[in-house]
Amino acid sequence: MIRSLTDRRRRCVVILVMTLAAWPAVAAAQGLGAGPLTSSLATAEPQTGVLRVGRIRVAPGVIVREAGWDSNVFDERENPKEDYVAAVAPDISAFTRLRFVQVSAYAGADFNYYKTYDSERSSGYAGRGRVDWLLVRLRPFVGAGRTKQRTRPNGEIDVRADRQEDELSGGLAYDLSDHSSIYASGFKHTFQFLDASEEGIDLSAALNRDSFDYSAGVRTDLTPLASLTVSGGYREDQFKVQKFRNGDTRYGTVTIRIGAEAIVSGVGTVSFRDYKSADPNVKPYRGITATGSLSYSFLEIGRLTFIGSRNTEYSFDSAEAYYIENSGTLYYTHRLFGKVDAQVRGGVSQFDYSFSEITPAHKDQLDTYGSSVGYNLTNRTRVSLNYEFARRRSPVFPERNYDRRRVYMSWNFAQ
Repeated sequence: MIRSLTDRRRRCVVILVMTLAAWPAVAAAQGLGAGPLTSSLATAEPQTGVLRVGRIRVAPGVIVREAGWDSNVFDERENPKEDYVAAVAPDISAFTRLRFVQVSAYAGADFNYYKTYDSERSSGYAGRGRVDWLLVRLRPFVGAGRTKQRTRPNGEIDVRADRQEDELSGGLAYDLSDHSSIYASGFKHTFQFLDASEEGIDLSAALNRDSFDYSAGVRTDLTPLASLTVSGGYREDQFKVQKFRNGDTRYGTVTIRIGAEAIVSGVGTVSFRDYKSADPNVKPYRGITATGSLSYSFLEIGRLTFIGSRNTEYSFDSAEAYYIENSGTLYYTHRLFGKVDAQVRGGVSQFDYSFSEITPAHKDQLDTYGSSVGYNLTNRTRVSLNYEFARRRSPVFPERNYDRRRVYMSWNFAQ
């Protein structure tokens, strides 16, 4: 058995090395030291869907996230309420790079409409930006962002809750060469709910907090299409009301990014975390967390994509402290003819509540399955008809169980 595993690892390494050697273009560098809101900002001049305004590149767009029917608007176990739903999110991105400065910015809105249950209607917005000063090899940077919306924040919370997130970040990067850099950074992330509750628990009292994160690391290009970032850091979580939930985390992280032009593309992050809560009834966590997505296209007719994660998340119920969510979703997209394709997907999320001394350990599960038929536009966007089925089961809290079906249209448009 040991020899079999070793042979498999050896074959995987050989395949990976051969694939890396075949990649012809440069992997896009990511914003070093970015915070949770600014990490999605562009760090290189966009090449598609762009309007040119002098030295500024602007990319407008709009996403029709869904327009259709929802069988269980409130994720209820009994007597579910159905409704017709529409969700639209227009946005715009801007990027410019001058001799001594680089600026990346994003602004967007989010509108949700429910025909019958007007209590669920909402509008929100998001804005974020980052400035990098290009002083030969030295690159100071600052970033800021705010998101305000009314959505379900994660798989544990069923209520659509008004919440606001803010980020202030900054740091310093130094280019060791054309292909490697070192950096040190810090950010403050504020997470707050506004007048919302779940199972009778006030979410603002349970979850409103400030997080302070400090990290340093090194990034290097492995190949023309792949980069490696190794970093370490320290994080403090300070709760506004339930201060006994305060905690700190020490972590080390490795991230590999593979450019979209490669045969196999994606990003993967693996971290070792050492978390300790101020509450003596909460067990510490020392272990691995990870996030990643991997996509493989073959024979010009199919694409296989996997998205997975293992992360810790604070529970809205302080008695359960926090949980680990292990999730994975597999997508397969197959071209039927011309620009028409079909997609099937299946995902599993498991919520592991095993870290409190005062509540019984248990594992909840959320399964999601779906399919769609889509038409691909010339600007690499897709309009589709979708079906989705979701089911959640909890062995300890049956009131959290529900089934949900959705049938809807979606469209991702870019200029």
